[in-house]
Amino acid sequence: MQEITDIQQVFSLISEKSLNIISSISADGVFTYISPNVKALLGYTPEEIIGKPAASFNHHDTNGKFLEHRNSLFIDQDTVRFTGRVRHKSGEYRWYETTAQYIRDQYGNIIQTIGIGQDITERKEAEEAIAYLAFHDSETDLPNRRLFKKRLSLHLEESKNGLHGLMLLDLDGFKHVNDTFGHDVGDQLLIEAAKRLKFAVRDKGFVARWGGDEFTVLQSNIESRTDVTSLVEQIKDVISEPFMIAGNTIYITASIGVAFSLEDGDTVEALINHADAAMYNVKNQAKVMNSSQI
Repeated sequence: MQEITDIQQVFSLISEKSLNIISSISADGVFTYISPNVKALLGYTPEEIIGKPAASFNHHDTNGKFLEHRNSLFIDQDTVRFTGRVRHKSGEYRWYETTAQYIRDQYGNIIQTIGIGQDITERKEAEEAIAYLAFHDSETDLPNRRLFKKRLSLHLEESKNGLHGLMLLDLDGFKHVNDTFGHDVGDQLLIEAAKRLKFAVRDKGFVARWGGDEFTVLQSNIESRTDVTSLVEQIKDVISEPFMIAGNTIYITASIGVAFSLEDGDTVEALINHADAAMYNVKNQAKVMNSSQI
């Protein structure tokens, strides 16, 4: 193979074989160069891109963030790293991490941008999956305790004078289901109960799995206590409907404890503790009523 000595030939070979897209953009945001590997990576030929605005290939959210980024640059900041979504010719969006080198004139104005972009879609999706799992229950796919406490804390901080209602819900008879039909049926019961709970609450509140057979519901910035108490009754009705699981008809009920901000506490811990105590009070009252009917 003949030795490559011409610098332009070397650059062309690197641009073609690299897994990174190399580009040049003018002061008015138009592509003046893009490496040939863009065809393999994004589906476009260089001719389909050169002369076109760079913004036309980006997701609109990415363009907005990029403008904010450009406007926040210091005069001597010439090398930056930026992450955003770029449209593949197929129509899907790919995540790219681009290192940009700004070329300035003698007055400090950006006259050209040299970019080296790397497809990080798989890494980004993996990060998002990990982040999702950190805040969601793997069994019911509901937000978990950590996310619920974070959401409640945010509302208490941002709306200190607002009225927020918190429900702590326990499935009565769940242990009997596990003991009678097995844990597989019990797990499916949790999943179906979570679906019913989401259906009953809809956009009226934020539903999460607290742990075991306990769930939480947050209603933020409500007008009165009635908003919560009426939803409590809806949830009870929905949960008390028979479940059909693996050929078995299963009946359970829900005990629900309620706490209100401004009245029962102004911290996450205080409201949870109050709702927990109220829930067990409801359960004990139900036991007393059931025993008196025997």
